[in-house]
Amino acid sequence: MAYPTVSAPYGLKPVNLLGGRVYSGSTRMFSIVNGYSTSLFNGDVVQIGTGNNIGNLVASGFSYNDSAAIPGTIGIFVGCEYSTTGGPIYGKNRYQFWQASTTAPDAQGYVVDDPYALFRCAVVSGGAVNGTTIQYVNQAYVGSNAYYMPGLGSTLTGDSTAGVAISASATGTSAITPLTTSAPFRIVQVVPDTAVTVAQSATSSSTTITLSAANAAILPGMAVNGPGILVGSNTYVTTVNGTTVTINKAVSTAQASAAVFSFTGYPEVIVGWNDGYHGYANSTGV
Repeated sequence: MAYPTVSAPYGLKPVNLLGGRVYSGSTRMFSIVNGYSTSLFNGDVVQIGTGNNIGNLVASGFSYNDSAAIPGTIGIFVGCEYSTTGGPIYGKNRYQFWQASTTAPDAQGYVVDDPYALFRCAVVSGGAVNGTTIQYVNQAYVGSNAYYMPGLGSTLTGDSTAGVAISASATGTSAITPLTTSAPFRIVQVVPDTAVTVAQSATSSSTTITLSAANAAILPGMAVNGPGILVGSNTYVTTVNGTTVTINKAVSTAQASAAVFSFTGYPEVIVGWNDGYHGYANSTGV
């Protein structure tokens, strides 16, 4: 298993721009209404508010598996600043997150608002609202879409617990398939640094790999390499049932005697905004 281990989502973290251009760390400041009642965590998607919060920064309106664009979606929240009330320190101070209902008339939030920014994030199961169960994908998912999965955030670290979701749980009986319908984000890369690889002795026939022993570390969504599987063919696990592993493509040659197969899952991806989902690319204003 690679280090560090990705055990939970941590928000969306800017890494670079489309085309491999360097992300300079630039942000834009947006006001937060005094006493705004929802916490904003580092790595959360945020938007421009309406009504009582008109023109101010607010939490994203995206919900689990939401495919509709939301006008005013402005980017990723990465902290804030405001003056401390009551001393002993005076002047503006910087904070990792916005604590709900903070009294701060001069609060400003930092937002990565570049619509061409790319973000590293964890893939989580779409099986529950605010889900935190890590899900594996593989190279076959590059070019497909992903939903934004909001999280509850951590007031201890100030970090988001949001991620992206494809569909059902990878720990269930069947794997997700690449999402081709509309969603806020496009997967542009899997992250090799934290990939998990499991080697197991097995035999194979058609679309079935029979393990020498059941292995709970082998999960749907993992890429498969081994005898009879063409390297680069994006062959991956679709179901696991005891020692029986079903794959999405038939092996070219059956393996009657035990041989070593490797199973590799990617818990992290690099994503970018799909056209029309970022507020700067959406013709509807707020």
